[in-house]
Amino acid sequence: MATTFFNVNEFKNTLNDGGIRPNQFSVQLTFPAFVTNAQQVVRKAPFLISVAELPGSTVNPAIVFYRGREVKFAGDRIFPPWTITILNDRDMSIRRAMEQWLNGVDDLQFKRGVLPPASYQCQLEVRQLDRNGLQRKLYVLQGAFPIDVSPIGLDFGANDTISTFSVTWQYQDYITDF
Repeated sequence: MATTFFNVNEFKNTLNDGGIRPNQFSVQLTFPAFVTNAQQVVRKAPFLISVAELPGSTVNPAIVFYRGREVKFAGDRIFPPWTITILNDRDMSIRRAMEQWLNGVDDLQFKRGVLPPASYQCQLEVRQLDRNGLQRKLYVLQGAFPIDVSPIGLDFGANDTISTFSVTWQYQDYITDF
């Protein structure tokens, strides 16, 4: 009896159009009203965000003990932080916008910040594209805000490179096209 698990043609047919490539994606940022030059940065972001990920989620178990044994039930879904890597342009425009965002949440000088979540939380979109640039998957991260803007390494020996930094986000949940 022949098995189809080792059929190259079936494999190629299953991986239609050559599969999805990890370098075909787009990220769209949105900024709170208190960030200046936000529109300019929004236009640059899809070109300068060089690394992203499709977000994950986890359903934590709700553990109940019964006669010394753990019995597990489905608990609540949690959404881990989401990280992107950004190429710096000459003006460091996205970095400046991220620093303004963080400063609006927690001011460095006066230790104040905007309080209503709607004032500092925004939606972010990440799309998986095919090789023709068509959207194959969309995630809309809701209630997102940056929690970490990474340092930028400076190095005399770092020739022929463009500086980058990462931004880590927290968000409430996401909407996706199942």
